[in-house]
Amino acid sequence: MLKHERPPEKEKGGGFFGKLLRKVDGCDIQFHFDGKEDDKRVVIDDTFDKTSERMHLFTHEEAINGKIVLTPKSSNYKHVGIVVELAGVITTLGDRENKWEFVNQRKPFEADTLNGPTELQFAFNVPKQYESYRGINAKVQYLVRITINRPVMNVMGSEEVWVSMINSELTESQPDASAQASYFRETAFGPKSVSMDVGVGQVLHIEFKYDKKIFHLKERVLGKVTFKVMDLDLQYGEVGILRKEYIGEGKSDDHVESETLQKFEIMDGTPCKGEVVPIRMYLKSIPRLTPSYPNVADRFRVKYFINLVLVTGEGKRYFKQQEITLYRREGQLIPSTTQVSS
Repeated sequence: MLKHERPPEKEKGGGFFGKLLRKVDGCDIQFHFDGKEDDKRVVIDDTFDKTSERMHLFTHEEAINGKIVLTPKSSNYKHVGIVVELAGVITTLGDRENKWEFVNQRKPFEADTLNGPTELQFAFNVPKQYESYRGINAKVQYLVRITINRPVMNVMGSEEVWVSMINSELTESQPDASAQASYFRETAFGPKSVSMDVGVGQVLHIEFKYDKKIFHLKERVLGKVTFKVMDLDLQYGEVGILRKEYIGEGKSDDHVESETLQKFEIMDGTPCKGEVVPIRMYLKSIPRLTPSYPNVADRFRVKYFINLVLVTGEGKRYFKQQEITLYRREGQLIPSTTQVSS
């Protein structure tokens, strides 16, 4: 299993031009969130922008409350009104970048003159129906934004927060396989087990069986591969977790992006007829694993698949995919393979 490499952390200042603009604006902007400590932020890997970023973590039921501190660089800093808002934004990439706001709650402040540090309180309790997401061609963001309306040029700032969702319905209805005894073997399967057959004429016939189709993010996948017919010269076999992003409005998919999050070698060489290869995958070790997203505002979907691949000595590849459903339980709010900043 390969070690997950974290991308470089995103610069908060926006580079040289961002710092220059902040200086011209003449006002520093700081975001503070009630009940959240800066040293407890989670670090999020962003494959969309190929960076990582530190964010405050919220649940989908948690209100986002806090304050913004404005510190003008000089006295008599005039504005003609301020708007603080919580925005939920979906971004997808296809032929071009598209953005949609599915949530927007605002709090306006009247025109005033700032003579020193000024606090603006905000409280947003609008429903957050989608979990934050970072993928290859899609992302979901929750942004606390401020717009300071100025006579010449408006000043804007934003702070992103990360929202995780607990699926209470699946938590109550689905058993937790990871709670079973450690001696539970891959040869014992219940009534919810799933089988896949892979066949190539008269030279290859295998059965890939695993215990169920719905897993929480820290569960384990138990399975086995049974070789019923084996007249091929196999070099190796592997099983992995595949993520697919379906980009498109409604049920139409304008673009599909596949990404193998992790793969494991399960065999080396050609097995004998009747041989059984056991499989055990721990999902908590897989980087950037998220719940399945069946539909995000009719803009994109995210599905996961168990992917079985067999490779011959000549380099031919035979594979079979089976969709699984992933969900988040209590105690799994921190995104997979992220870390808490210190």
